[in-house]
Amino acid sequence: MIRRQWLLARTIFTEAVRRREIYVIVLLTVALIVAASTIRFFQIESLNKFYHEIALKVMIMATALTVIILAARQLPREFERRTIYTLLAKPVARWEFMLGKYLGVVLAGVFCLALFMTVFCLGRLLGHGSINFPIFLQYVFLQVLGVATLAALAFLLSMVMGLDAAIVTTALLYLLGHVLTNALAILYEFMGTAGKVLLLVLNYTIPQPALFDLSAKVVHDWPPLSANVMVLGVLYLMMFIVPYLGLSFFLFRRRAL
Repeated sequence: MIRRQWLLARTIFTEAVRRREIYVIVLLTVALIVAASTIRFFQIESLNKFYHEIALKVMIMATALTVIILAARQLPREFERRTIYTLLAKPVARWEFMLGKYLGVVLAGVFCLALFMTVFCLGRLLGHGSINFPIFLQYVFLQVLGVATLAALAFLLSMVMGLDAAIVTTALLYLLGHVLTNALAILYEFMGTAGKVLLLVLNYTIPQPALFDLSAKVVHDWPPLSANVMVLGVLYLMMFIVPYLGLSFFLFRRRAL
C-alpha cells in the first residue's frame, strides 16, 4: 500500500523536476542574489541585509507559485486525460491516489525550496554574510510545512472549480494571507459586526504566511525560536492542512467517475 503511494509521489516529483519553469525561476533568483552579493550598497550593511531579505521573500513566493500550479492541475489533468481510470483500475484506492499525488507535489515543492535555499546560502557566503543555522533551519522547516499547506489548499480548490480558476484563486488567497495579519491588527477595532465576523472567518480559514515567515530573523541573525513557539507554528499550519486534505478527499470520493 505504501509502495503504491510512493510510486505515485515519485512520478509526480520526477515530472515536476523535469519542467523548465522551476529552473527559469531559480536562474532569475540567482541573478537577484548575485546582484546583492556583488553590489555592496556603498558598504552600508543594513541595506545589504534588506536586499537579502527581499531576495529571500521572492524565493518563497516563487516556490509558492510553483506549488500552486503543480497542485492545482494534478486532479483536473487526470480527469481530462482520463488516465485516472487506468490508475484506479490497478487497483489503487482513491485515498491512495490522492495522497500519492499530494506527496509528489509536496516533494517537488521541497525540491524547489531546497534549490532556492542553496542559492541563498551561497549568496550570503559570497557576500561575506553570516548564516545563523539554528534559526535558518527553523525557517526552512516552517516553509516546508507552508508548502504542504498551500498544496492542500490548491488540491481542495481544484475539486470545486476549473483548473485556471483554482490556480488564480489559490494565488489570490495566498496573497490575501500576506496582508490579513496586518488587517486583523489594524482594521478589526474599526469594523462593524459584519466586518469583524468576516475577518474572523478569514483568520481561521486562510493561512497567514507572515505568522511563520522568519525571513527577517534569518537575515538579521536572530537567536532560534523556543520549542513552544515552534510547536505552536506546527499546530497552526496543521490546522489548515488536515481540513483542506480531508475536504479534498471527501469531494474526490463523491465525484462520479
